[in-house]
Amino acid sequence: MKQVVVKHYEKLLLLIAIVVLGVVFGLQLSQDTSITKKYSLKDSEPTWERSSEGVTLRAKLPNDLMPGNFIYYRTGDDNFSRIEISKLIFKRRSEVSLQLTDGKNLKGEIKSKEGVVLSKNWRNSSSPFLLDIDGRATPIQVRTLKKITGMPTYVLDDSADLTILRKKQPYFYQRVDSRILAEKYRKRPEWKKIHSDRNNSVYELFTPPLIYIIDNELTTTLPEAPIEEEEKEPFGASVVSFSEKPYRFRLTSWIGNSPYIEDMELTEKFGRSVRNRLEVNKSYKLIKDPKPGRPSLTEVDNNSSEKLLSLKFFTVQNVTQKNGGVKPVGRALIEDHILGLKPFEINSIMEGVFLGQFEVQLNFKIGKEDSYQVILSEADKGREINYNGRNYKVLEFNLDRKSVKLRKANLIPNQFEDIELLLP
Repeated sequence: MKQVVVKHYEKLLLLIAIVVLGVVFGLQLSQDTSITKKYSLKDSEPTWERSSEGVTLRAKLPNDLMPGNFIYYRTGDDNFSRIEISKLIFKRRSEVSLQLTDGKNLKGEIKSKEGVVLSKNWRNSSSPFLLDIDGRATPIQVRTLKKITGMPTYVLDDSADLTILRKKQPYFYQRVDSRILAEKYRKRPEWKKIHSDRNNSVYELFTPPLIYIIDNELTTTLPEAPIEEEEKEPFGASVVSFSEKPYRFRLTSWIGNSPYIEDMELTEKFGRSVRNRLEVNKSYKLIKDPKPGRPSLTEVDNNSSEKLLSLKFFTVQNVTQKNGGVKPVGRALIEDHILGLKPFEINSIMEGVFLGQFEVQLNFKIGKEDSYQVILSEADKGREINYNGRNYKVLEFNLDRKSVKLRKANLIPNQFEDIELLLP
C-alpha cells in the first residue's frame, strides 16, 4: 500500500486539490444571492376588506414594512402595480420584533390595551406604548422605532380600489441586508485565457462599445424606460340631496261619509288648493290634464288597469286632545295600486304620511366636462344613465343610509365598477 501511495503521490495530490477547489466553488455559488427577495402570500390567505379606516389588508406573513412602503399586485404577466401603505395597526398581544434607532433589538408582545397604530409621521410621534418582554412591561416611544416586524393590519392609501384588489394576490418586497450586497461585490474578477483565436465578439477592435454602470453592474445597453400607468378615471358621480317624500294626498275635510283629500303635488304646482272627493269602495285615476282649482282624480271601474287609488273605509272619531278637549278626526283607509303596498291610513291630523318614497339628486362631473344632474325616485331601481358616453346603472337605494349604489361600465367589455354613494 505504501508503495502504491509513493508511486502515485503526484496524482493523488492533484485529485485532492481538485476536490477542495470544487467544494469552495460550490459554497461560493450557494452564497450568491440577488439584491431583491420577493415573498408571495399564496399560502397565507390574504384578506382585502373595507373598514372605517379605508381599504385594509390582513395576512399571516410576518413582515417589517412601514408606512410609506408599498404592497404590489400583478396587473399582467410581467407587470406589477403598487399601493402605498398609509397606516399599520397592531392589536393587543401581537408578537412583534422591534429595531430601534439606537441599534437595540427587542422582542415581545404588545401590552397596550388599544394596541399600536403607526401612521406615516410615526417618527414625530410623542406617544409611548407598552411591550411585554418576558413578563415585564417596558415602555417604548413610537418615535424611536426604526423597524417593527409582525403581522399587522395594513391600511392602504385612499386611492386603493377594493373592487380591483379583492381578486388580486399581494406581494411584499423586502430589502436584503447590505452585508450580503457588499459580500457579492467584494469578489475579485477572474481573468481567463481565450482558448480560441476566432473572434466571436460582436464588436470590432476600432469601434469599442459604450459601457454603462447600472445598479453597480456593467452593461452595454440602457434599461427600458418604465411604462407609466394610465391615470384611472374618477367614478364621476356624487349625491347632491337625498330626501324622503310624503304621500301625495292628505285628508283635509269630509262631508258625511265622503272625505276630501288634497293633491299636495298640484297644490304646490298651481299655488291653489286641489281637492278630490272620494266615496267608499270606489276607485279613482289621475286626470291627464288637470286644471288649477279643479279635481285631479276621476272615478273609474274597480277592475280598470288605470286606477290609482281606492277608498276602502272611512269613519269619524272623537279624539281627546292634550288640553282636555275633544276633536273629531276623519280616518280614511287608502289602497294605492301604483305603490303596491297594503292599505294604509291617512287622517285629518296628519301633516304627511311617509311610505318609503324619496327623491335623490345625483350630479355627474368628470374633469372639464359639463356637469349633468339627474333626479331619481324609489321607482328608478335598474335605471340606466348615460353621461358623455359613460354608462351607469342604478343598483339599489338605502333609505336608512341615505345612499344609492351605482355600477359604471368600464371600457373593457364585461368589467364594471360598483360604488355606494353617500350623502355628504
